[in-house]
Amino acid sequence: MNEIYDPFSINFLKKTFQEKNIFLSKNRGQNFLIDRNIANKIIENVPLNMSIFEVGCGAGALSKLVLERNQKLYGVEIDRKVYQLLKENLNDQNFILFHQDFLKFDLNLIEEKELFFLSNLPYSISGEAIRKFIEEDKLKSGVLMLQKEFVDRMLAKPDTKNYGLTSIISHFYLEINKLFPVSKNCFFPVPEVDSLVISINKKRCDFSQTSFSEFIKKAFSQRRKTIFNNLKQLNFSESELEKLSINPFSRPESLDFEKWAILFEYYQSHKIQE
Repeated sequence: MNEIYDPFSINFLKKTFQEKNIFLSKNRGQNFLIDRNIANKIIENVPLNMSIFEVGCGAGALSKLVLERNQKLYGVEIDRKVYQLLKENLNDQNFILFHQDFLKFDLNLIEEKELFFLSNLPYSISGEAIRKFIEEDKLKSGVLMLQKEFVDRMLAKPDTKNYGLTSIISHFYLEINKLFPVSKNCFFPVPEVDSLVISINKKRCDFSQTSFSEFIKKAFSQRRKTIFNNLKQLNFSESELEKLSINPFSRPESLDFEKWAILFEYYQSHKIQE
């Protein structure tokens, strides 16, 4: 490993990015962690006895600390120039880096039975990345840094403005624990919002996540419409909803988690074959 490489120094990063013609993309959420104390706190929550799978390695703040613990690290970085920067400067036999898009990445390329998920997830792909985490058998737990707004959506309760697909999927498939907040000033460039670090562990759920997500998306397709108006496209009638003790004229954000389970189970057993 290149000892002079310092992902925690703004001056070093500015100089390096200029030399390498690296231009950070706001759309990709390229805000790199530069606070060593925060990075250390994150890594303290990463188990020592597992191989790590990091998505979006960025300038390598977390990657460098994982490698300093002599852990096996698999990384996925979508930006070609950032990928090359890491390959040149974090040259460690324990580091296997892929230049790919995580959302399209095949984890079967990694010959490990289980991997610990580590990421500072960009807001633009947070929902899709969480759903991919749920789908992947090799990923069962992880530590993530996410924009506070997205965590609020994950943990939102019924009858609140943040309640929706992300809240429902998170409730059924994940155990989520808030670890600590992270100020926007801990990043370069400075983003517009603060972040939160959370731990996630998969919960057992018998619903197919893909089918359940599609069902919830349709139920929330027009938030201002009633649950009946949204579910008409799936051939639900008012009388069927009433039979399930669901007010057909209620809005989707008012339904609690138990009601969503009842609705989806009914849909699977009565509607899919229609």
